[in-house]
This record gives sequence, structure tokens and C-alpha cells, in this order.
Amino acid sequence: METLELFTLALIFIIVVGSFLILLPMFFFIKSKKLPIAERILDDGKSIYLINGFTAGMGILHYATVFFWGWHAKRYDLYEKREQVPKDIQWWLIAYYILFMLMSFLLILFCLVMHFGFDKT
Repeated sequence: METLELFTLALIFIIVVGSFLILLPMFFFIKSKKLPIAERILDDGKSIYLINGFTAGMGILHYATVFFWGWHAKRYDLYEKREQVPKDIQWWLIAYYILFMLMSFLLILFCLVMHFGFDKT
């Protein structure tokens, strides 16, 4: 096997394992346990992001950016409210955000390697 083939196999293995064995269970845990608490504090009790899995995914990423960057929290007028959310919930959301972005980057890298890396002859 060539180095490029091994690299693509390693990439797809990391993406599959990271997405289905780490991110998906983490998503369901955050959606059921951590997101309702954060949403109750940050959105004054309105349950917007708990409607279904798609909106929960958007909510987790949205709240993670609020905890990750102060500028983003100020933009959504949540700077003072974010301090009321317990630190363990903040860390779960930030960790999910970082892993999600890492898996997204690896997926884009895999697509680019598959498109430009191999001969088309």
C-alpha cells in the first residue's frame, strides 16, 4: 500500500470512529442532560433547541460559541447570563464544539485528498 492510501484509510477510520463512537453518544448525552439546563438559563426558560435532534445540534454549537468567545456572547447579549451556567455544562458544550469542528475539518481534508490525491487515469 502506498502512503497516500494508508493516509486516506487512517483519515476515514478516525472520522468514522470520532463521529459514531464519540460525537453521536456525546450529542445524545448533552441533548438530554446538559442542554435543557443551559437553555433554561440562557433563553429564560424558552425551549427552542430541544424540539428535535437537528435543532439540538444547532443549539449545542450555538451555546458552545457563546461560552467559547466573549465577543459572540456580547453579540447575542448573553455575556452576563453565561456566567450563571455551571462550568461542567460549559466544558461539555465546548468539548463537543471542538470535536465537531475537528471531525468536519478531517472530513473536508479526506474529500480533498480523494479528489486531488489520486491519479484519475
